[in-house]
Amino acid sequence: MADGIRVLSDLKNKFANYEEYERCLTDLNRYIVEINRINKQSAGQDEIGKTYHQTVDKATEGLTEQIASIRKRLGSIADAGDRTVKNMNNADDEATQTIG
Repeated sequence: MADGIRVLSDLKNKFANYEEYERCLTDLNRYIVEINRINKQSAGQDEIGKTYHQTVDKATEGLTEQIASIRKRLGSIADAGDRTVKNMNNADDEATQTIG
């Protein structure tokens, strides 16, 4: 029975890239925050500046929200992958100990 319950030897590797993707999106988010900061300081507060901010600020807010949402999802996948690997390893160890 223990032979039938085996963790794929590379199961952890299947989830490893998600943590890297999450880190990349964190870095991207830092750049977006900096761009947003610069945008908010640009164009002034006259009519042209206000029109600029109405157009530019909303677009970067949407992008920021999307990046945060994707980053959160990738983090959840990485965490779930880690838990899956641990559960499968524990099940494999328990099956091996039970069967001998």
